[in-house]
Amino acid sequence: MIAEISVVPVGEEVDLASHVAKVVKVIHESGLDYKLNAMSTVVEGDSDSVFDLIKKCHTTMLETAQRVYTVIKLDERKDTDKKVKMIEHKVRSVEKELEKILKK
Repeated sequence: MIAEISVVPVGEEVDLASHVAKVVKVIHESGLDYKLNAMSTVVEGDSDSVFDLIKKCHTTMLETAQRVYTVIKLDERKDTDKKVKMIEHKVRSVEKELEKILKK
């Protein structure tokens, strides 16, 4: 399963990096594969681990914020080899179609 997670404290200061860093630390310590980007983090793992991590991320943000807005997108396939890292595979598939490497 791949999940795109965005956990945002509502009503906090303009610069949210210190809040987001706490959640990214939780993700990093989970041991799941992940890719941080400017607007969210994509994680990959079995569904139980991913759902547990999402709850932990939300709860972690709630420890320091009065209100938390969490957005989740999920992609789970039963027809692929579990050893294939889908985070990377999806990008490579598009690059193959375009016949070029995209900016990272």
